Amino acid sequence: MVTITAFFLYFIAFTPPNCAPPLVKSGLNNYIFLGLVTLYVACFYTIIRTEAEKAISALATLIVLNDLILLLQTVVLIVSKTYIDLVEPVTGEMSRYHNYENLNPVFAFRPTGLFVEPSTFSAVVAVMTIGYVLLSRAQNREPHFLPVILSIIAMLITQSTAATIQCAILLVAFTANRMKSTRVVIAVLFVVALATVPSFLEAYLNSFTTKMNESSELRLALVDYIYYGRSGWDWLLGYGPFALEDSLYRLTRTDGAFQVASLNDAGLMQYFVVRFGMIGFLIPLLFFIRIRKDLSHLLFLAVLMSVKLSYADPILYVGLLPLLLHSPRRIDSKTRKPASQPVNSLDGIQLRHRPYPPQQS
Repeated sequence: MVTITAFFLYFIAFTPPNCAPPLVKSGLNNYIFLGLVTLYVACFYTIIRTEAEKAISALATLIVLNDLILLLQTVVLIVSKTYIDLVEPVTGEMSRYHNYENLNPVFAFRPTGLFVEPSTFSAVVAVMTIGYVLLSRAQNREPHFLPVILSIIAMLITQSTAATIQCAILLVAFTANRMKSTRVVIAVLFVVALATVPSFLEAYLNSFTTKMNESSELRLALVDYIYYGRSGWDWLLGYGPFALEDSLYRLTRTDGAFQVASLNDAGLMQYFVVRFGMIGFLIPLLFFIRIRKDLSHLLFLAVLMSVKLSYADPILYVGLLPLLLHSPRRIDSKTRKPASQPVNSLDGIQLRHRPYPPQQS
């Protein structure tokens, strides 16, 4: 909170002259919101330290609930060709479920679950799944297979290009420390799916590659701006968490003629660069130094750095915080050291006097 306050005071004292006017007006609100996010992170840290089992159960329930809602949308879509929008009745804004007509879609719509965009649903589910797996392993027990496999299936159904890549990484990370039988089951399921519905998989892969070519232009436009459109101190240090140049702010508006992707559309790592310039690369580097260097943790970090979330999204820390905390390593029964004797134990005391003579009755 001290760091956030320092950034805010600097923003008030030295507001950039080319800062977007809407961000100048909302500076105090953004500061209060980041303060609430900090409070949320502190509370979540306390919960996973004191009530880890309850946190694991809650995450598993949320994962399964969100996945089942999206699967229900998919079933209704296949049967009735009608999409159930669960966002518009609550927010008044239609979810962006329409698929690109020229991209050979598998479905006419892209299910979004309880979120506005398919990529947002995939990011939230991926983060919760990572947190669930890491917290379960921190308690020296393997996570249940059902929430993880449901998340992977649901993310693939969204047809999000980023989610498709993240699913492959999550599957490798999840099976890295699993038993050999689990990996065999997953391989058999993949082979069966490839043999039974090859045309469906071909259409899906064709849609994925074409969509990636179409949607990558906006992300590349954002990356090109922050790496080549900036110069000097703006390129090195960025504008911080409360400011942004007006030119980039206008390009991210949906009503502009020339647009780039949203600020977090290129992933969390690029979002750090958008806010803090080239110095922003130090934040993922610190994450890398902090985490354990096994395969699953490195892959989980790669997924988190690619999700369409910002550091101001509280759900991000459901996966990031367990990743940064060092979970206890498992102790093998063969290498387990014997427990030390208690202080008051009499086993190690030697008699230093002659034994008493036997008593006569």
